[in-house]
Amino acid sequence: MFNAFIVFLSVMILGAIIFGTAFTATSGFSTRFIKWYFGIFFILGIVAAILTLVGVIQL
Repeated sequence: MFNAFIVFLSVMILGAIIFGTAFTATSGFSTRFIKWYFGIFFILGIVAAILTLVGVIQL
């Protein structure tokens, strides 16, 4: 259970880092893009956490 939480947080931090580097390189993003971007990373984090919890991904 703890490994799944770590995987979820890692995916969310990775998304935030990628967003931060892209945000500083451009003039900014619309709120619609930001919602979709973090929504997609949230779903990826949940999927990765479930796969880790089930045992498909082992740390």
